[in-house]
Amino acid sequence: MAHDTAASAAPCTVRFACICDRGLQRTSNQDRALAEVNARLFVVCDGVGGNTGGEIASQTAIETVRDAFLAPDNHPPLVRLERAIHYANRDIYEMAKHDLDLAGMATTLVALHLAGDTACVAHAGDSRLYYFANGTLTQITTDHTPLQDAVRRGELAVAEAEQLPKANEVSRALGVLPEVEVETQEFTFVVGARFLLCTDGVTRHIANHELERLMATFSDNPDGLCDEIHRYCYERGAEDNFTALVVYVDPLPSNPPPAGPPSAPSLQERLVRTRELSLAPSFPTDRTTGEHHPLKELVEARRARSRRELLLQVSATLLLMLLAFAAGWWLGSGQRPSPPAAPGAPLPR
Repeated sequence: MAHDTAASAAPCTVRFACICDRGLQRTSNQDRALAEVNARLFVVCDGVGGNTGGEIASQTAIETVRDAFLAPDNHPPLVRLERAIHYANRDIYEMAKHDLDLAGMATTLVALHLAGDTACVAHAGDSRLYYFANGTLTQITTDHTPLQDAVRRGELAVAEAEQLPKANEVSRALGVLPEVEVETQEFTFVVGARFLLCTDGVTRHIANHELERLMATFSDNPDGLCDEIHRYCYERGAEDNFTALVVYVDPLPSNPPPAGPPSAPSLQERLVRTRELSLAPSFPTDRTTGEHHPLKELVEARRARSRRELLLQVSATLLLMLLAFAAGWWLGSGQRPSPPAAPGAPLPR
């Protein structure tokens, strides 16, 4: 369900909708999305690292970026956004360093903040931001992948890169190193613009020209756009998690209805919003260790699942060993040599 909000920073209202799906072939969803409409902050993450905690990395990034960006700060919005992402990178890296169960976890991230009529963008990895205005779709971010890095260096032409198969790897991600290189930019947007933040689970199935057509078709229906992206991905295999967060910037109505009591958060809002922390965050303190770090419950759940998987594997191995032993004993007992025949006994034919 789309969510509406008006903000005093610009004469416009902001709506959003989101689809965050496990896909058809993955057993867990390591994507995460955040929509803080009052702060005009939108984030999408794609956890990487297989069974080593990609979901922990993406959830850590969402929570840390949200808390750090919303903390009181007099710096310009783009500076605050980049700083919040660096805090998230540090948190993920430190968690993985202190916990062998989480070693190797990382996440991509793309973030959008609307400040007045300026869009502040930051990203690391291959999660993307698109801007749609006046019937034209523009890809704002450039993937941080070995293929696109070769294009940047002039080793490959864009046309050549488009003909090559897309490898499932990134050259930048949060949590890999103590510091991450975050690419930032800002530009002026128009009222009536639409934004799409998405993971590579969407873009591997839907080409840019198809996204442009979909955004034109559903220019006033964010829920319909998310439903159609979901349908496209499923019809084309959906072998990965996929997330699409769409943000619609509309002019304020000429006769806005009187403000009523705040409504309960919608299901969609509960899905994409992270839980509130009881205490105001203090940065740059270390939140990655100790008994009360904000992802303790998620980490413990991940460990419990790993323990169950290990127990099943050990049980299956023991059962196979027992069956092999029983089969060997049975075959051995069936092939024992017969006792020698008694003198004068008839020989078998």
